[in-house]
Amino acid sequence: MSKNFGELFSKFRKPDGFDFDKNFNLKILIGIITIVLISLLLPSYKSIDTDYEIGTIWSSEDLIAPFSFPIYRDEVDYEKEKKEAVKKITPVFLDNPVDNIDVRDSVNSFFPKLDEIFSKANKFEKNNENIINSDKLAKSKSDLPIEFTQDEWLKLFKLYRNENKNQVSYSSLKSEIKQTISDFNQKRILSVDKSTITTNEISIKVNGDKLQDNLDIDKVLDRRQIDEQLRVKFLLLLNDPVLESTITKIATFFIKDNLLYDQTLTNLEIQNRIDQIPKTIGIVRENERIVSKHDPITKVTKLKLDSYKKIRLENIGVQDYFIQYIGKILTIFILLVILTMFLYYIRNDVFNSNLKLTLISSLIVLESFISYLSLKLTINAPVELLIFVSVAAILLTIMFDSRLAYFIIVIICFLVAAVRGGDYTIAFVSLGGSVLSIFSVRDIKNRSQIFRSFFFILVGYTIPILALGLDKAEGTQKILTNILFGGINAVMSPIIAYGLLIFYEKVFRVTTDLTLLELADFNQPLLKELSTKAPGTFHHSIVMGNLAEEAAVSIGANRILARVGCYYHDIGKIVDPSYFVENQIERINRHESLDPNTSARIIIAHVSAGIELARKYKLPQVIINFIPMHHGNTLVSFFYSKARNLADSNKEYVPDYLYRYPGPKPQTKETGIAMLADTVEASTKSIENPSSKILEENIDNVIKKRFMEGELDECDLTLKDLTKIKKSFLKILIGIHHQRIKYPEEIKI
Repeated sequence: MSKNFGELFSKFRKPDGFDFDKNFNLKILIGIITIVLISLLLPSYKSIDTDYEIGTIWSSEDLIAPFSFPIYRDEVDYEKEKKEAVKKITPVFLDNPVDNIDVRDSVNSFFPKLDEIFSKANKFEKNNENIINSDKLAKSKSDLPIEFTQDEWLKLFKLYRNENKNQVSYSSLKSEIKQTISDFNQKRILSVDKSTITTNEISIKVNGDKLQDNLDIDKVLDRRQIDEQLRVKFLLLLNDPVLESTITKIATFFIKDNLLYDQTLTNLEIQNRIDQIPKTIGIVRENERIVSKHDPITKVTKLKLDSYKKIRLENIGVQDYFIQYIGKILTIFILLVILTMFLYYIRNDVFNSNLKLTLISSLIVLESFISYLSLKLTINAPVELLIFVSVAAILLTIMFDSRLAYFIIVIICFLVAAVRGGDYTIAFVSLGGSVLSIFSVRDIKNRSQIFRSFFFILVGYTIPILALGLDKAEGTQKILTNILFGGINAVMSPIIAYGLLIFYEKVFRVTTDLTLLELADFNQPLLKELSTKAPGTFHHSIVMGNLAEEAAVSIGANRILARVGCYYHDIGKIVDPSYFVENQIERINRHESLDPNTSARIIIAHVSAGIELARKYKLPQVIINFIPMHHGNTLVSFFYSKARNLADSNKEYVPDYLYRYPGPKPQTKETGIAMLADTVEASTKSIENPSSKILEENIDNVIKKRFMEGELDECDLTLKDLTKIKKSFLKILIGIHHQRIKYPEEIKI
């Protein structure tokens, strides 16, 4: 996929202001799609888990049976007994006696053909042993039902010619082979390997009779045993492995299976045995009390409740089914409405971005889908502990913040419980592991720190599992198994989160603090080029970044974004660095030979040049925003004043828009801080003897000027924020421009 979702959204913007990332109708569509997708994952009524466990107390009123119903056995016990019964079923074989006359005729037909081939070979060339493998005998060989290799033909031919005096004669061997075939065809031979049979006996159906004879497995042979016995016999007789293998091949061909495995009859026996296993252990009569209020749930009581629920759901009507399904959809709807209200009132920046809403929706649907899969897996293990809610917690914390992550995770845990048919136990356990994983990555500095969340997730899962296990009086083995699966979750979650983080960063163009920290590295190509070509601008950006970071901390803005944005805010000056005063090392001002309008255009052009460079180096949009926004619509006052002075003498009008930056004004707190930090840092350089009071007055004047110009109207900075920003700027600048202590001259002795 060459384009990610962010780029795709940017393409669907029309001149009339329709923007897919801001359009309200699209937000509704995202919500509807999310509800529909999760609704499709809701469990069918037959798979709804009970909300009571053995050992708990029945807190509702007495439950009276409105109708009679059987008490079904525990499914696990029933399946266990069924497996044991199947293991004891003897496989059924059909008795298929070998027609000895037919076999004898086949053997008697085979050896004359073999003798004829050897006779022809002798006639062709008596001294050439390879004549047996020549093409002259190919047709005769093809008439045989058995194929031999060249070595096997040669060994048989030598035996026929009686070249090895120590071996048995050819005629004697033929007699031995015929006798061996006859002897083995009298024995019971299976059509399958014995290793596939798990019982000590087999059943034999004789002559189509329904009655079956049982036969000990040790009294029958399979093909593997026949081969072994033949090899031993002929190896002792011939003392030649190749010849032994050849003779064994001949004998095996004429030895026939006489006990044929019948899969259909075996399956019928299995089904008959299963049908004999009782599925119920009793009956509950109409108006009989199933359980009383405050009574503990015993194993028998639970079976009664499970059976009652099963029968009730089987008898449910279409109308009731529809009503209950609507109720489940309403549950999902309410949870998503709560999340929507939180985003609208508390995190409006996320609510306004359809791209971010899609990201959150994808995580919610993904976790719901994994919950759905956990229900479908028929494994006797707590697979619900592998839903990996902590993965979503890690991703949301890194991509947004811990507060938003916590709120969404609470919603996800409820949705997981809903998809699993009201299993709020797993919701409680998942919440414990997810909350601790949020705290483990809330102040992450590099990608490797993701893996430290392993310990937090492990603790977050272990304690709730232990608490619930002890509360329900579960066995030690079950508790340890649950903790083991919680440990697997703890190991896998950071690994999965690491991989998905890269995916979400690329597809949704999410700029995380990790991305920003990587961009803050001075070895980044663009920063390296800035430090080489425009060292003055680079130094200015570093100081400005320190100012912005301290200010962001003071008002609760993103300090990393503020600092990194300042590092890249003036990268456009790389194009013509000598036109900017901080880079004029030799103090040669190139603007002295230019008219004010040309100078202003060169100065203003560094904004568009910076945006172009940023896109070339694929910087995130949140960083690119700093390039135009840190100037807003401010005036290039020096050249505007110079133009006004020239115009006054010529009595001409100078429009100020020619000397203003194109904007837009700062849209976020971080870009607003960058605008103030840029002006404050630049103006402070012109102060010859900066004292604390002078610095404070300068900062105050800069902030008031920008405020009165309306440049801060769109960035949500309050007057209280501006006061805090002023104090943080002053703190940093006093540290930079502190007065050195004048030490007395050394006294000469």
